[in-house]
Amino acid sequence: MYADIYKEMVMGKIAEELEQEVWFDKEGDVVETEGEAFGLQTKYKLTRPDKLLFVDEVGSNTSQAKDGQIGGEKFLVNAAGRPQQRSALKDAHFTVLGFTAADGYPVMCAIIFVAKQLEIGWVQGLDPFAEWIGTPDNIPANTGPGKRYPQGPICMLNGTTMPTMCCCSDSGSITAELLAAMLKQIDSSNIFDRSDGSPPFLLLDGHGSRFDLAFLEYINSPLHPWHVCIGVPYGTSYLQVGDSTEQNGCFKMHLTQAKRDLLTKKALYHLPFAIEKTDVVGIVAHA
Repeated sequence: MYADIYKEMVMGKIAEELEQEVWFDKEGDVVETEGEAFGLQTKYKLTRPDKLLFVDEVGSNTSQAKDGQIGGEKFLVNAAGRPQQRSALKDAHFTVLGFTAADGYPVMCAIIFVAKQLEIGWVQGLDPFAEWIGTPDNIPANTGPGKRYPQGPICMLNGTTMPTMCCCSDSGSITAELLAAMLKQIDSSNIFDRSDGSPPFLLLDGHGSRFDLAFLEYINSPLHPWHVCIGVPYGTSYLQVGDSTEQNGCFKMHLTQAKRDLLTKKALYHLPFAIEKTDVVGIVAHA
């Protein structure tokens, strides 16, 4: 399976095949011994990591009911005590997708809300603790990180800013239409140069949304071609992409902490003890 993926990368002109297997270190340089290496021996060298993209869906919720521990944290209580934390249980599911390039740079964040129609308040977000700047109608001055309307995380790539894409679906999960719309937003920024005959390469798991016509038509359009490698059809348990402790696991822990911090502050200000949909982009940006 993995050899086939490497061959696809060679066809996509983002990798080259070597004459024999070699060891690579973390910087991508050839080394002589396994002790110096990072990973297994391979005959393939990634030449355009900036054009190789990974993405994975991370399901989340405004409720703290299923939040786990942050690392191996422990709580100190007296011998007869029992550690307890006040939790907000207002339930609103959302899914976060982080598009990441193989050189380690984030490309775009997408958030899918459970809804039939997206509300502008969810996209803008709301930080009630941020001081209002200027006149009551000065919305632009109060929009952005650290302001009343914080919006989601902004990625910077090749000198171009990529805002968070917010969208919705009935279940809060990815669909072919939404996935195509996400690639469309990436393409609209012109961060990938296709003039060298090498389109961006997207590695995906085998979720059913990858095989719907709306997505397949978009990636095969001559106006904005994508080289997409899809894992085992409907077999996401056999091939996962980007589902790592360093990315998804770390994000979940920081999201849990962001929810705790927000609720602690709301309690201090005597605000309703709940995480609203207007809080989602803010806690995702914090995480």
